[in-house]
Amino acid sequence: MKNTYWLFFLFVGFISIQPIIDMLTTYMVLNVESPLSIGVIIRFMYMVFVGIILLVFFKKSKWARYSILYLIVFALFLGVNIYFNSQWKDPYYLAQEVKFFNKVVYMNVTLLGAIVVFTMYRQSVNVSKALNKNLLTASLIISIVFIGTMLTGTALESYQYNKTGFKGWFYAANELGAIVALLLPLTLLFGLKKTQSLKQFYFWIPFILLAVSSIMIGTKVGLGAVILSLGVAFVVLVLKLFATKQRAVKSNLVISIILLVVVGVTTPISPAFTNTYAHIDLLENKKKEQQPEQTEEDDATDTKKKKRQKLDNSDIENLILSSREDFLAHHKEQYAEAPIARKLVGMGYAGNYTEEQQPKMIEMDFYDLFFSLGIIGFILWILPLLIIALYVIKRFIREPSQLWNESFMMYSTSVVLALGIAFVAGHVFTAPAVTIYFAVTAAYLACIHFYKSNALD
Repeated sequence: MKNTYWLFFLFVGFISIQPIIDMLTTYMVLNVESPLSIGVIIRFMYMVFVGIILLVFFKKSKWARYSILYLIVFALFLGVNIYFNSQWKDPYYLAQEVKFFNKVVYMNVTLLGAIVVFTMYRQSVNVSKALNKNLLTASLIISIVFIGTMLTGTALESYQYNKTGFKGWFYAANELGAIVALLLPLTLLFGLKKTQSLKQFYFWIPFILLAVSSIMIGTKVGLGAVILSLGVAFVVLVLKLFATKQRAVKSNLVISIILLVVVGVTTPISPAFTNTYAHIDLLENKKKEQQPEQTEEDDATDTKKKKRQKLDNSDIENLILSSREDFLAHHKEQYAEAPIARKLVGMGYAGNYTEEQQPKMIEMDFYDLFFSLGIIGFILWILPLLIIALYVIKRFIREPSQLWNESFMMYSTSVVLALGIAFVAGHVFTAPAVTIYFAVTAAYLACIHFYKSNALD
């Protein structure tokens, strides 16, 4: 294994340069006309590299063998999807369909590759230390660049109209928000592990910087991720305090409480909070315009009601999903009208589209993947996640003490955040820039329960 150490460090080290790749992508998108960005090219090469790793360990690892077999089956299915949809759809944009499926399979390849790498090197390399170090490096690059661009006035804005928020030198606010949300619990974990007394609160600075960045993006996801991360940390520390009475636990608990109070106090002036009320005002004004005109007498007696319209369930749904529910309804209608063969094989990228109406995704990953891949394809796609979930749940049932294990709970929080964001806001499993973080996080969470090893836990 010593001769292949470079494979491990190259695999894990790639995580730390993700923000740099994203900034280079932003520069290319804004300044260079090209159908392929540097991010797409580099990440595709990395996926090929992971595939080579699986082949290298084919004879030594059962996980590598299972993974290669699974990926071959999945690739054959995607070929069937492409062939049949090229017959069913008119027009059919082959380049866009293939590009989308490249993004779809990215999670499966990198997740399975991470499991193989972590299990193969668990006895010879401190996987936990290497992974946490590179995740922390990525976190620091993002937050330093983000805050630096805000201070210098060079940050790009997250929204074009009505709403407030910034995205530093990164191109897509939704993807950046998802990345930061995934990294928040893992950056917080660094503070939990390093802080032994209140004097060492500076170990929480990386988390504080990332939390500020997350909040200033202006999305509900960013603010919610900060609150959830601190909330889970608080619960873990309270449970651990009863179990251990350690001084370090008390210090971390005090810091987490202080930060929760600060977030609570500043939330009403945060961009996400302001944007939410801007959205509510927009919905209320829309309802006013839809109402019939009232007489002067009605206006005099119903002024209060006119000032504040009551939002119904559809408005609340729009507030949460930001109009994604309209695209969801459209895709559901297409899927319902599709023949059974298409329901099984999938509708392809963005369902049916025309030359006038360009392909448009729902931007809710699980729905997008289900409609695009069909029943068979979606089951194939989600299979690795289900297997990992079963392993983790099984071990958790056997060892409830995991509830006050910081590593387990923070990695679990990161995975839960990713799944929640994927379901509601998308840009997790259809965006390789985000997927790589999820893949290594989920793989590590699984591996610390496959094996009891100091190198992993």
